[in-house]
Amino acid sequence: MNAIGPSESLDHQTSFISTLSALFNKEDLSDIKLIVNRKLTLNAHRFILVVRSDVFKTLLDTARWSDAKSQAVHLTEEEDCLAHFQDFLRYLYGGSVTLNTENVISLHLLSEKYNVQELRESCQRFMLANVAAPGSSNRAITWQRYAKLIGLGQLEEECFWFIAWNMGTVMKSPDWTSMEAHQLSALLQRSDLVVEDEVVLFQAMVSWLSLHSAHTEEMLPHIRYPMMSPENLFNLQAPGSLPEAISSYLLRESLLVYQAHLLSMDAISQRHDITTIPFTMRLYTSERFSQVWDLPEYQAMNGASVEILTSYFQLKTRWYVTFIPKSKGIPTQRSKKSCNYHRGYEQVWKEDASMTLSVSVSCRDSAAKTHSHKLSVLLYQFVNGEWFVSNVKTLEVPHSENAEINDLFPLSERDKYMTNGTLKLHLIDQTTWEKH
Repeated sequence: MNAIGPSESLDHQTSFISTLSALFNKEDLSDIKLIVNRKLTLNAHRFILVVRSDVFKTLLDTARWSDAKSQAVHLTEEEDCLAHFQDFLRYLYGGSVTLNTENVISLHLLSEKYNVQELRESCQRFMLANVAAPGSSNRAITWQRYAKLIGLGQLEEECFWFIAWNMGTVMKSPDWTSMEAHQLSALLQRSDLVVEDEVVLFQAMVSWLSLHSAHTEEMLPHIRYPMMSPENLFNLQAPGSLPEAISSYLLRESLLVYQAHLLSMDAISQRHDITTIPFTMRLYTSERFSQVWDLPEYQAMNGASVEILTSYFQLKTRWYVTFIPKSKGIPTQRSKKSCNYHRGYEQVWKEDASMTLSVSVSCRDSAAKTHSHKLSVLLYQFVNGEWFVSNVKTLEVPHSENAEINDLFPLSERDKYMTNGTLKLHLIDQTTWEKH
């Protein structure tokens, strides 16, 4: 047996990485200059570029590239990437960078181009984790467009639903007025938009049109004017408050708005198809159509109930909603063994963790022939300091009958919907008119 004596393992990786990081953009030992878009010049080291990126290895080691043996390599990048190229290069030297909503797309583009896998994956995770961000820093519109362009399916889907369910946030984002026309057109045609009311959506569209006036005639028909109240319509028509083209269009629609709120739907249906899009509700969060329901310490409850009154044209609807956090249990059988070894069965109660929402309605239309009811339940998450809608459950509610959502969300997902022991729901009326 050979004795090697005392030993000690050394780990100076941090110091080593710090030494490499200090070489960033230094002329010391630099053997190449990177000239980006003929605007930015950076000192670099071939060895680090080649080791960190196989694309740089190909660029700098292959004779067919005219710049391969040169001391200056010209790079052409997307103009938006120019401001963040130094951060990208610094990451190649030290392996660290601070991601934020302003630089993440540029860094993702550069990591894609130069095949820096860890940075690319980190950028993708960052965007997925921050789709739900406050309005001033929310980039869901841009991220959805980018994800669709390069094939990031999960990110595209997350942005798609976030935009639909959090319009109040999205309309305040820096990306709203830069939304492409086809994006806005598709958005305005959706009935699953969660928005305060149609007036708020109209005002956001007007803000967008202030920078894209050529699309005025295309966008105006997508607003559901009968869903505006006469009072709100009157306020929108204040002299000088709107461009002439928008004001004229709104004036033409105003007669139908007043008729829809003053006459019965029987009368309206004689001249208009009340089953069409203009008479179709979105997911309106104003008090006229909905009610927020906070459930503090809901897991300790046996149940809770709430009564909601909603108003839709001449129809007044009363909703009765009961929430049961978990059932008393379901009977099941298990085998048992007696002292004389004869087997038998005993009934036991197995706890059922399903969360039940029971709903019924009553309204003035006793015949119940002109409309049907749906209740949409918004489920909120508290993310980045704000509440955001992260899921929507919809329930058909027949007249004079109870309807139930038997499992509002799985037990495995309950933690993500709770903050400080509180569950936040939003109950929304979606009455649908039907032909006689």
